[in-house]
Amino acid sequence: MFLIRWLLYINSIIPALILFPIKKIYLRKDKKEKYKGPVVIAMNHTAFLDYVEALLAFPGRRKYVLVGSQFYNYNPVLTFFMKAMGVIKVDAVTGNMDAVNQAVEQINKGHSILIFPEGHIETEGKLLEYKQAAALISLSAGVPIVPVFHNGRIGPGKRDLMFIGSYMYPDTYMTRDDLENLQDRANAFTKDLQNRTEEYRQFYLRNFMIADGKKLNRPKYAGFLYNFMKTTAWPGIKILMRTKITYNGDLARGTRYMDKGMVIVANHSWWIDSALLYYVFRRVYCRSLAAKDVAEVNKSWGFFEKAMGCVLLDRSGFDWESLKTMMDGLKNHEPFIIFPEGHMNYDDEFLDFMKGPAMLSIYTKRPVVPVYIHTSYKLFKPTRFVVGDPIEFDKEGLVTDNESYDKANEIMREKLYELRRQAISETKPQMNSYIKKIRAEMKANLAKISSEIEEARNARAGGK
Repeated sequence: MFLIRWLLYINSIIPALILFPIKKIYLRKDKKEKYKGPVVIAMNHTAFLDYVEALLAFPGRRKYVLVGSQFYNYNPVLTFFMKAMGVIKVDAVTGNMDAVNQAVEQINKGHSILIFPEGHIETEGKLLEYKQAAALISLSAGVPIVPVFHNGRIGPGKRDLMFIGSYMYPDTYMTRDDLENLQDRANAFTKDLQNRTEEYRQFYLRNFMIADGKKLNRPKYAGFLYNFMKTTAWPGIKILMRTKITYNGDLARGTRYMDKGMVIVANHSWWIDSALLYYVFRRVYCRSLAAKDVAEVNKSWGFFEKAMGCVLLDRSGFDWESLKTMMDGLKNHEPFIIFPEGHMNYDDEFLDFMKGPAMLSIYTKRPVVPVYIHTSYKLFKPTRFVVGDPIEFDKEGLVTDNESYDKANEIMREKLYELRRQAISETKPQMNSYIKKIRAEMKANLAKISSEIEEARNARAGGK
């Protein structure tokens, strides 16, 4: 069996990668979350080939898969190969516990377990009720569960989008006072596992075009110059700014792949902030909101802003045309970068937020993705980005009125403060002090330049 198993691996791995490509998206704060040892992989069930996709997604440690007795006895040739790869039969007569005991034995030998908790293939495009086997195995063996949701697009010319979540540890349920026995713990564990997988499913349905059977195409504003600058700039930003991207929640890592449109909000301290956020969200075709008066004063910078698909906002009054352009863009799945403070700010306290980002998000029902930029803007000094979970105001019951806009602004403000605290805690104290010092210098320089501009204006006015 050992020889047959390795012959199957060697002869099938390359054809499988070509015929059944997958894209893994980790929905966890730390992609490299450490756990050494066997695990229970709990995956939703869309087709027979789910087993192949799981083997491709989790190479390395041998995996035993739990299979129903009907399928196990369906074809003797298939059964032979399944035995070679590693299979545990779930007998309809003896029930789950016999299979659970066999799974625990394999875990004790150092093997992982693959299980489809629904027990059947989904036929209506939604999750079936999860059975308790995965939770029972985890609780009995003391190993974590890895929750996985995939969209089931398997086959030539398709790509299976697979969302891999954080480890769910059995200790959480073993120590809860309200859970008296193994059955209660398994019920609670199974419910949380299904809720976690459903959360990933909803995240996929709401934020990925492929969920609607569509494909992300290059928009009109992303011409040659856009793609050239985007491609050539990000290695320089990575090296010169020593960038580090961290996440505030499990879904935050997935926001960088969302192609259905979003409103990206961030703090604003220097003119290159937009370029830095283009780098963070380089996997999608971002646009940004920029000041029209700045673009008119600096023609070169204005040229590059237009080339990068920027919407130029007239800050002298209410610019309905720009607002409508952004609304239409979000409806067409275009991500927008907006600085809600409206001006550069070097203080620890945020300025009052403009209502534009909240209005756009609530009207178009697209999520807000908060990002905090923690940097001194000096070459070869660390730059940290902290990305938060998407904020969906329609789930908060907010509507298109001023009261809702104020509440949305308060939610965004509190979230950015939370991201700021995380950025500071993850940065060395010496660098935090250095960043604070540089920001104070930048603030002083800006005040000096503003004063000189105002004096020049007054002098011209006096001359007239």
